[in-house]
Amino acid sequence: MSTRKYILSIMRISSIIFIMLLCNVTYCQIGRLHLSPRQHVTQKIALTTIDLDFSRPAIRDRVIFGELVPFDQYWRTGANQNSTIEFDQDVFIENQRVKKGKYAILTKPGNESWEFILYDEIDNWDVPSPLDSSKIIITTSIAPVTVPIKREVFQIEIGDFTNYAFDLNIYWEHTKVTIPIALGTKEAMDKKIHHHLNGPQYSDYYLAAVYQLESGGEYEKGLEWINKAMEVAGERGWWNLMVKTKLLLNLGRNEEAKIVAKEGLVSANEEKRENIIRQFEQILSKLP
Repeated sequence: MSTRKYILSIMRISSIIFIMLLCNVTYCQIGRLHLSPRQHVTQKIALTTIDLDFSRPAIRDRVIFGELVPFDQYWRTGANQNSTIEFDQDVFIENQRVKKGKYAILTKPGNESWEFILYDEIDNWDVPSPLDSSKIIITTSIAPVTVPIKREVFQIEIGDFTNYAFDLNIYWEHTKVTIPIALGTKEAMDKKIHHHLNGPQYSDYYLAAVYQLESGGEYEKGLEWINKAMEVAGERGWWNLMVKTKLLLNLGRNEEAKIVAKEGLVSANEEKRENIIRQFEQILSKLP
């Protein structure tokens, strides 16, 4: 081979290597666009924090349930690594206690019924085969619902909630599945109240009374605690009298409520609390 041909050959090889390296560097700089990006959701409800972590695949002109996701087969409920849910307090599903912790969400979709599973192993990239029965924390059946609005992208969400329960919703395509989950709020609040009332201060009695009022709980107990709060504080005050008035109204003791509301109105006027004055006046206007 002549010197000239040898030099041209070396130049061609060098050019190829350079282009390959350039493409590799460019790819690293641009990166890959994830088809099923990961989403993390945190929601605190009352005393419980719930964390959701899941991938979100899109339909992309595919038929989902019955084809891409076969019926009557276990599914990782999303894409990539298992979807997970974590509770920092115990919860209840169908009256069964689920200990606080982090669990994989597995499902078995069906045309008329879905099986929902919390699984005590979270680092799988698919459904373990076979499932280890000792790691199944809970399993329950739910009827899927057809929704009119198409969900292009898979979604797990915390839907409607109160201080005592929430709905875990799974959406994709035209399908929605809802798993009702109860919280241990009442149990935890009862323990907290009992603990604090062993050596309570004014604020403990006051907040315990407010809790019973707002939770629709035991109004008689709330009345006992607001009376104790006023006794400990050595003053009645419009804020205490407002709570007592509302507790008496919920107990149907309207005559007593009227007397307490009038006292509260005087206290609010003394401190020129316009908003509180209006509230007491509204209560009194509805009482005979």
